[in-house]
Amino acid sequence: MINYLNNVLNDTLKLVAIDSVQAEPTELSPFGDGVGKCINEVLNIAKSLGFETRNEKGYYGTATIGDGEEFGILGHMDTVPYKNQTWTKKPLGEVIDGVLYGRGVLDDKGPCVCCLYAVYKLIQEGYTPKKKIKFIFGGNEESGWKCMERYKQVEKMPKDGFSPDADFPVIYSEKGILHIKVSIDKPEELLSIQAGERPNMVIDMCLAKINKELPKPTDINVCARIEDGKTSIKTYGMGAHGSTPEKGDNAFIHTLQYFSDTMGGVYTKLFNLLYSIKGEGLWINCEDEKSGMLTLNVGIAEIKDGKLNIYLDVRYPVSFNHEDIVNRVTRAFDFASVELISHQPPLYVNKNDELVQSLLGAYNKVMNTSLEPIAIGGGTYARAMEHGVGFGPVFPGKTSTAHEADEHFSVADFEKAFDIYYEAIKELCF
Repeated sequence: MINYLNNVLNDTLKLVAIDSVQAEPTELSPFGDGVGKCINEVLNIAKSLGFETRNEKGYYGTATIGDGEEFGILGHMDTVPYKNQTWTKKPLGEVIDGVLYGRGVLDDKGPCVCCLYAVYKLIQEGYTPKKKIKFIFGGNEESGWKCMERYKQVEKMPKDGFSPDADFPVIYSEKGILHIKVSIDKPEELLSIQAGERPNMVIDMCLAKINKELPKPTDINVCARIEDGKTSIKTYGMGAHGSTPEKGDNAFIHTLQYFSDTMGGVYTKLFNLLYSIKGEGLWINCEDEKSGMLTLNVGIAEIKDGKLNIYLDVRYPVSFNHEDIVNRVTRAFDFASVELISHQPPLYVNKNDELVQSLLGAYNKVMNTSLEPIAIGGGTYARAMEHGVGFGPVFPGKTSTAHEADEHFSVADFEKAFDIYYEAIKELCF
């Protein structure tokens, strides 16, 4: 008898063991060797389960089974960085006390494997797909979606589907996402600053050096050391996903406040503009009933070519206009240059839509609950489809550790998620 759960866990660990943070292009993938290897490995797993597979030059991979109208299940094999975070477990995978740890266990390698095996189990039990089930494994979800751009250039995207890269019970709305670069001339006394790696991650540590002696910090998060007339600063925060900055503590904002208190000037301007995760300093704070409140995260601060560059991640409610928000940011930063790096329009599907209700019904049946669909600030591949939604794997009441140190997902949650995906795919595709 096939032990599906053990296979899910083992194959998840195979994928997590591959470091698939975006890197320099190689023959395996335009997103780096690790991404290419991970796409190859997930396709090997799918092929062993009877899927027909294809690798589109390392941009993405597909695994299909069945005939008829296509139904998409979209996930990603790339991950956010982990090397500058403080992990207490192995970031490339281990199991401790019934919990899988590792970058990608939750976001998004584990859920993809769950869905593959859910389809495989249905076929092993003798069910016949009534649709062509098409998995799309992207390689650039965390930093640009170039994989989805490539897909739409060479293939037709399935109209209907879901992405197992969000929360249960089912996501009917995702906020719009703006990544914005703000640049100012480097302040003369600022010798260096290193804070963050991606706009969609809350900065958990900031290192900086000032060419003058500064007073002792009063903020316990900020440590300062004076040597040869210069002050070296190390500021601690707490990482979180950029879509939920309230769950983290941004080290760069603590640094800005310290600089504002001790040096004033441009640092006070920056702090007053960026201090609020609601965007109040930029006059972009807004909310709606469908998707909630706007959030602002500062994800990167760096010095490059004589400029201090600050990268912002803005998640805006579905009923608001992104151009208005960008214009407000531009006006607020009247002393800086502002560049829109990327924009993902919001996703909204009616709560009573058949797809939403089918997925919700599968969740409530397995979990014996009567929950309602929810809205999130995160962005999934669901918005790459005309009619797609986010579906799992984070359970209600559980804290997502995506993008955090010690990312994890318990064996018990894997088992429940597998049962839910099995029931949902059976309902929609068999």
